[in-house]
Amino acid sequence: MWIVAAMIPGGAFAEQAAAPGAAPPGEPAPPTEADQPAADVAGSPAPAASPLPPAALRADPPRRFTWEPFGYLRLQYLVVQNDPNVAFVGRDDGFELQNARLGVRGQLDQRIAFVVALDGAVDERLQVNTPDGKLRVGLRDAFADVRLGPLVARGGLSQAWVDPEALVADTERELVDNPIESRGMRATEGFQTSGLTPGRSLGAAVRLEPATSGGTGGSGSGMALGFELAVQNGADELSSNNDNDKPAISAAVLARLPHDSWLMVAGRYNPRTVGDLPFRQDENDLQGTAGLRICVGPVVLGGGAIAQRTSYPTTGGPSQTGFGGHAQVMLKLPVTLPLEVGYRFGILDPSSLITTDRVIEHTAGAVLAVPRYRMRVQLQVTHVVEQAARELSNDRAQLAAELAL
Repeated sequence: MWIVAAMIPGGAFAEQAAAPGAAPPGEPAPPTEADQPAADVAGSPAPAASPLPPAALRADPPRRFTWEPFGYLRLQYLVVQNDPNVAFVGRDDGFELQNARLGVRGQLDQRIAFVVALDGAVDERLQVNTPDGKLRVGLRDAFADVRLGPLVARGGLSQAWVDPEALVADTERELVDNPIESRGMRATEGFQTSGLTPGRSLGAAVRLEPATSGGTGGSGSGMALGFELAVQNGADELSSNNDNDKPAISAAVLARLPHDSWLMVAGRYNPRTVGDLPFRQDENDLQGTAGLRICVGPVVLGGGAIAQRTSYPTTGGPSQTGFGGHAQVMLKLPVTLPLEVGYRFGILDPSSLITTDRVIEHTAGAVLAVPRYRMRVQLQVTHVVEQAARELSNDRAQLAAELAL
């Protein structure tokens, strides 16, 4: 089984590595052999000397528009322990297509960048806790970035800097799944629960990217600071418009540290609506998130946390709080191919109004990269600990592979 994975599109922010030989974001592509003058034909007279200086002869004309396709597939084999008392937990072991993404990204005059991407492996389930899911095609990214001096203005469907995991490209994620606070508990793996992070949404944002803030960035010896202010609909990421008259507002600060390390903090307020007319109700989410990644030699430390408070102005019911987070350590082993092993602790408590919904995960995993073929193979095993009042037998093992298109 193969899981093909390339990076999640990042537009002008360049959140993923470029293909071999490709120009860095914001720079024109290097000249190829086709751009060089053809060799003289044997026996033909030598060309006349050009009146232009040599520097002008070597200079390539500016390229106004450049673009490139990209994509990735993700396939895993998933085995979940069957719970003897809950019929929908663990009874659909087998292959699972996590992603089948195709897209295009490009630039115009090194000032405007765009990304449009579709995914053919969106998991659609009509009911909660059902093992019967269907694959469908869904729009994942559709945005444009316009550079305004040191700032970047973004508009369209994209992820704001709220979830720290949005800063990690799929081909850089060490374990098969995202942490539980972002992913939630998926159907058939336990009692289905949504993650706390917001995901994608239609809207606009202004960013000061760390790479342009005057610091040395992630690979240098200094620190580069950036920020984002975003106004989005705040509705479901596949919604065609907002669910009420009030937008979601978020703010984030991102610090790029030496050696591919970073630190971020963010806050978000989303006055959203649930239900259908005439029974629609308002619910207001106030979120705070933080994340970090620290690389020290062969050791990579990571972590993230989110806290959320939800109020119910329509019904006047009591407010609820939820929280989640993870801590992770990976160790790079000194072998021929890039090999990492590690451990992640994750916790999710989505509602203080329900006293038995807390879930803890202990995950051990390994990832082997094959750079020559743009592939990785991942293995992870997870021990799940539900609260005592609703214990399950739902430990799981996952074997995955990925290949960049």
